[in-house]
Amino acid sequence: MYSSVLSNTFRRMKIKTCIHILTLISCVIILVTVRYTLTGYKKIDVKKANFLRKEIPIPTKSKVERCSDVIHSQRDANSKLVEDLLSLVQPVFEKKFKNPCFYDKCHQNGTGTSRRLRCLPFFHILGVDKCGSTDLYNRLVSHPQIIPNSGVLDKEPSWWSWRRYGHRLLTDTHKKESFVDYLRYFDRLSGQLERSSVDLKSITVDGTPMDFWDFTGWPKIPQNVNAREPKILTPHLMKHMNPNVKFILIFRQPSERLFSDYIFLNLGKPTAQAFHDNVLKSMKMFADCCKTSTEKACLFSRELQIKMPTRLHLGVYSVFLEEWWKVFDVNNFLMLRTEDYSKNIKNTLRTVFAFLEVDDLSETMLETISKKKRVHKTKRKKGIGRMFPETKRLLDDFYAPYVRRFHVLTNDTRFLW
Repeated sequence: MYSSVLSNTFRRMKIKTCIHILTLISCVIILVTVRYTLTGYKKIDVKKANFLRKEIPIPTKSKVERCSDVIHSQRDANSKLVEDLLSLVQPVFEKKFKNPCFYDKCHQNGTGTSRRLRCLPFFHILGVDKCGSTDLYNRLVSHPQIIPNSGVLDKEPSWWSWRRYGHRLLTDTHKKESFVDYLRYFDRLSGQLERSSVDLKSITVDGTPMDFWDFTGWPKIPQNVNAREPKILTPHLMKHMNPNVKFILIFRQPSERLFSDYIFLNLGKPTAQAFHDNVLKSMKMFADCCKTSTEKACLFSRELQIKMPTRLHLGVYSVFLEEWWKVFDVNNFLMLRTEDYSKNIKNTLRTVFAFLEVDDLSETMLETISKKKRVHKTKRKKGIGRMFPETKRLLDDFYAPYVRRFHVLTNDTRFLW
């Protein structure tokens, strides 16, 4: 009898234990259901789901989700300095896209994970001013896979050389722009990629010609504080944020470039005599600067650039190219010549499209693009004529050592002029 009672007691205990376990399991199921309902998470097939679109909510800890942790630092309160780009975490670019694009830092909201696609340019047309860069740009963005930016002329964000420092052409009156401001110039492509309204092989471009030569903001870069000459320049900063970017440069005989530049920008009275006089003034100012400072310090001096009545320094191509080639591989660059481009636009376009590895165009479309009307030609030159032969000789002599150095750097006889 005692054993029978003991057996019944054990059975009752087992039943109670099972009931408790089932009750706990039910509570857990209810809690999980409520949590998923409140957070908006849905059951997702991880293997099939496309997590490269922000519309699909996914758990933050999912291994599939990739969000860049780029730090959006505030502008430095000290107006003498600018945002420290080298302190920013490098973007993690999405492999799905040909263009360097990344998802902005992920944020949780009521419906799941919110992200925003950001893009940097796949390539830069670095310049040079009055060498045909705007005309070339205008034709390149006619390719269906090359999307323009939203800068000046839908071409020039002017950020790396001017806007991040608060610079304009001859003043320092522009509002300083941050790296996030720069990213907004390429929202046209990022938006289209997010909506799947363009080919995933589509790319975008920065067509700012000043970025090649205007390093005058260097004293405001935090790493250069109190330095007599710059340690860090635009190429270093660009390499940090966009290491595999490509560059296209188009060069023109420097004396001819200067005359066109002088007339186009209305830098002085539009006559051959006035140009000659201003060339002499610019040469003297540059020579005087070099007596007390290094050549590089003078070429990178904003004070001197603003004071000179002509932009004589732009034609010193070799000095600027050396700075770029210290940082980026030579194979990242495509070097063109204005004189060749003007003679055979179609062939130049083929070369550029091959360099960018975009899809080939039909002969008909290529012909249409190459026959488009030229843009940004210096029309005022027609009424002025040419510069004096004496001016041309003075300029050719000034630029001669830099042209020779440029030839040595590039090992390309096209640039001997």
